[in-house]
Amino acid sequence: MKTNVTKIGRIAGFAFAVALLTIAATATIAQEKGASKLLQLSAPQATPVAVASEYKPMSCANCKDSFVAVPDTEIKGAGARALVSSGTPTRIVAKHLCGACANKWVVKGHGKAKVGVPVHQCASCG
Repeated sequence: MKTNVTKIGRIAGFAFAVALLTIAATATIAQEKGASKLLQLSAPQATPVAVASEYKPMSCANCKDSFVAVPDTEIKGAGARALVSSGTPTRIVAKHLCGACANKWVVKGHGKAKVGVPVHQCASCG
């Protein structure tokens, strides 16, 4: 059996195909990926407030630091660091040269965010 497609049928089919392609194209352009949409929803709406730094430079002229290598006493990964350094592992730390000063370590935060912060106390300049 032979099927005859009229001119009006071809035009209607072509118009239907163009309409479907247009709808599909606009839907894919407008669709956002899941992760980017979640990041937009969870992003903070207000700008964070600027916090003043607590850093105070050393005011005494004698207050200077030098860097020295000390043995690394950290337990975790000691074997791997010993293999890499081919001997006793060392780390570089700053040593304060002024004898009248003191560095006090203060622990800030709690849990996993706990951090030891050095606080410089200069006795010679006040």
